[in-house]
Amino acid sequence: MMLQTKQRNAILEVLQEAKRPLTRAEILSLTRKKMPRLGSSTVDRAIKKFSETFDLVGVDFPGQPRRYELPAEGEHPHFICRKCNRVYDLEGIMALPPLQAPKGYIVMGGEIIYSGICASCNQ
Repeated sequence: MMLQTKQRNAILEVLQEAKRPLTRAEILSLTRKKMPRLGSSTVDRAIKKFSETFDLVGVDFPGQPRRYELPAEGEHPHFICRKCNRVYDLEGIMALPPLQAPKGYIVMGGEIIYSGICASCNQ
């Protein structure tokens, strides 16, 4: 079992409160609001350890920095705001369309990404 420190607990709280995938910079910034003296290397170590234990999932989108989110019950689509570049989880179960992969290819997963303007930017 992994030792849970105050810093790691604060990072997990930030991810739970955000309810969306966060970049490393967002995790650092939001957690520093709870713990002003939090070091960036502490965040890096926590992200690495949480990723190794599958308590955190890395999410990659083309042209975007890697984001991290808490594990979900199942695959789900994401929404990228074209104005603020934030990524949001969308409700519902993701169903990928049928795909005939080229010979020799192995499809291991997929991602459905929607884009537009988020509610905050639309005000």
